[in-house]
Amino acid sequence: MTETPLFEIRITTHQTGCILRAPTEREIAAKAEALLRRVHARKELIGFSIVGPSASGIGRLRAYLEDVLIEVARLGL
Repeated sequence: MTETPLFEIRITTHQTGCILRAPTEREIAAKAEALLRRVHARKELIGFSIVGPSASGIGRLRAYLEDVLIEVARLGL
């Protein structure tokens, strides 16, 4: 039996950390965005790292999540 390659995003703050996994960019992006928005609402600094089966997918996810962080920071002002 072959395992499906997964994308993994680790989201960390000063107080906590979380590991998200999903088989597709769309699924992992939705999970990560929801978590980033919740954490940002608590006014915590956020860091994240991404690993996955394709460099291009990782790049797209990084750009998307950076845009999410910019958006929530702008809305929080």
